[in-house]
Amino acid sequence: MFPSLNHAVLTEALYALKEGNFRHCETLGFTFDEMKSLNQLTLDQLFIISRTADQFMTLTVHHDVLRQILTLSRQEIQRQQQMNRAIRLGASINLLSQYFGLTSNEICFRRRLLGIVVPMGRPPVPDEETDAEIWRRWQKHRVKNLQSFEALELMMQITEALSSLVESLSLNVVWSRISLCEKEISTRRRSTHAG
Repeated sequence: MFPSLNHAVLTEALYALKEGNFRHCETLGFTFDEMKSLNQLTLDQLFIISRTADQFMTLTVHHDVLRQILTLSRQEIQRQQQMNRAIRLGASINLLSQYFGLTSNEICFRRRLLGIVVPMGRPPVPDEETDAEIWRRWQKHRVKNLQSFEALELMMQITEALSSLVESLSLNVVWSRISLCEKEISTRRRSTHAG
């Protein structure tokens, strides 16, 4: 194995010792006496020990932990892809902040990385036909929790489907129209139940 496991572990342990991080050396499995010996190694001794064929360490794979880390990494990749997709579809700072917790600086930086230029001014309001089509498609697969990623995914699908028909349609417009309609329905239900 090159670089050897011995070399990798010794380098890590010596770095920790120089910083006074004895706990880290303990977690690597070294005793106090071994730490004292390591701390006194010369560069030549380090080289000889690192190059020896005898491994003083063994590797253990913690399968449950690895499985969790792999799952988390896949979820993070999906989140990053969803975020970039939302930005490309014209998500506003408010929308990106609400669903992904991004600050306005982070959003501006991401837009620049993706080469997205946001037009100045208010987004155009869709005509009645487009507005009705947005609502019809939303109702077809409606998600109860408007704040969920499932709802955002549906809104992105609606935006993608209608953007080929409506030139200036953005995710922000779709989100605004659906949020407004859902709010009106909720207000009507409350006033009906109150009366």
